[in-house]
Amino acid sequence: MKEFLLYNIHTIVFILVCVIAFILLLRFGSKKQIRAVLLYLVSRAEEEWGGGTGEIKYASVVAAVYERIPTAARFLITERELSQMIETAVSKMKEYLGE
Repeated sequence: MKEFLLYNIHTIVFILVCVIAFILLLRFGSKKQIRAVLLYLVSRAEEEWGGGTGEIKYASVVAAVYERIPTAARFLITERELSQMIETAVSKMKEYLGE
């Protein structure tokens, strides 16, 4: 086993680098994709549910995001990160609407 690792160390390192690069691309690509649709989803939830229904709007936006992103990305984007992205989208929506 030790000999195998020594003879193939370059291949093993290359594969690890490729896997890490793939994970990073998936993670950051997914974030970009999520940010692109969040403003629309937040605006749609506001229109559909109106005022005073923050928890319902939040839940509907989260559900819509999870329907649209790849399955692998769901494991790479934490709930906290998604919440922060939603808050940013809400702020942008309010800014556009002049609230």
